[in-house]
Amino acid sequence: MYLEPWSDINEYPESHKNKLSFEAKTEIDIGHILFGKELSVITKREDCDEILILSGSNKYIVHLTWSSNKESPPYPNTVKFDSEEELERRLQQDFKFYS
Repeated sequence: MYLEPWSDINEYPESHKNKLSFEAKTEIDIGHILFGKELSVITKREDCDEILILSGSNKYIVHLTWSSNKESPPYPNTVKFDSEEELERRLQQDFKFYS
């Protein structure tokens, strides 16, 4: 369970998850930290265009541009979390700012 403004992607139809995954893969180009990696959307942020992605054992927050085109790195803006604790701090910060 995620704190607001984050929502578990499983609360949405599979088609919504697929649309977010498709857009992320469309925007990510050569030179981006996630280029060529398997991506799985696990949450989405309700108040902006950010998604939380699992790739291997790593988690990333990606801010989609919704351009439906390849972006020049470092876009879409992406933050990698090196630990669950680091991610949890970010999610708590988002909750505090959102509330």
